[in-house]
Amino acid sequence: MMKKLLLLLFIGIQIQVFAQTANPATLAVCSGSITGSATFDLTMADADVLGAQSPNLFIVTYHFSQADAANGVNAISSPYTGLNGDVLFSRVEEISTTNSAISTLNLIINHAPIANPTPDLIYCDLGGGFAIFDLTLNSSVVLGAQNPSMFDVSFFLSQADADAGVNEIANPSAFTNTHQPQTIYVTVTNATSGCVSITTFDLIVIACTIDVDNDLVGTAVEDLDGNGNLNDDDTDGDGLRNFEDNDDDDDGLLTADEDYNNNGDPTDDDTDNSGTPDYLESNVTLAINIIDNEELDVYPNPANGKIYVSVNSYYSINKIEVYNIIGQKVQSSSFYKAQNIYTLDISNLIKGTYFLQIQGESQTTLQKIIIY
Repeated sequence: MMKKLLLLLFIGIQIQVFAQTANPATLAVCSGSITGSATFDLTMADADVLGAQSPNLFIVTYHFSQADAANGVNAISSPYTGLNGDVLFSRVEEISTTNSAISTLNLIINHAPIANPTPDLIYCDLGGGFAIFDLTLNSSVVLGAQNPSMFDVSFFLSQADADAGVNEIANPSAFTNTHQPQTIYVTVTNATSGCVSITTFDLIVIACTIDVDNDLVGTAVEDLDGNGNLNDDDTDGDGLRNFEDNDDDDDGLLTADEDYNNNGDPTDDDTDNSGTPDYLESNVTLAINIIDNEELDVYPNPANGKIYVSVNSYYSINKIEVYNIIGQKVQSSSFYKAQNIYTLDISNLIKGTYFLQIQGESQTTLQKIIIY
């Protein structure tokens, strides 16, 4: 009988001493760079280290060395700033007995995706302030140079849904807004690591029955690429969308004034038979918008380095633009103070034939120059 009691006591002691376990674990975080440091909330690994053991019965601490973990000293404070591949030692201590077990915690830094800034989508009102938006127009924008086969792009109606990855918009290519403007939350997820980055853009509905810029071109017609989004049409790249720009090609001639057949519609004027309306081609202005230039003198010509434009005292220049022989604008200088001689630095231009388009208060003059 005594032997049985001693055996049961021995088994009980053994269970008491060795009942706790410390499971090997890995803690991964997302960061913009895997070569630098990142901040780890070590407590996020507690559940993996404990496994099925109750956190109410055990204490988990982390240490730099196995010896520290074994002795229960020099516990690391959380959050901890570490490097990719760092290995820490975990200690699981039973509260009632102080018995402990030791294992390892591997720290991993995964590369977080980049959610590039995305522009708003501007659509024509279909009635009541609603439109059917193709949210996927911003998919390539938010990814930028990132490989689309390695990342998932999703759209959500709230920050909370985007953070949790729930209630994704089911049909983003045909989404009807519920109010306007309406903010859309877009996530970029690394398909391998699960790392997520989030950005936003707005859905905006405008009344396309109004000619916003009064250029005789209907607002809906200003959607040149026909994708429904008015926010990505900016022919001259001046930051003004075509539907709000009364000089779509930035040639100094208002779009309405490029209605050369005077039928009230600039879209059917194609002077050079290029297939592109004149109001979208700056080189057409170079061919036809030559106004009397007796008030000024351009010298030296041929020129190198600098060129000067002298004007009569009653003539003021606002802007001088330089175009190459195929009508591309290669340089632009604005002037905000009247002067008798205007200086233009052309040292960055290669030798060849160019045209100076000189814009005054009420007229535009063209001068041919040679750069050697």
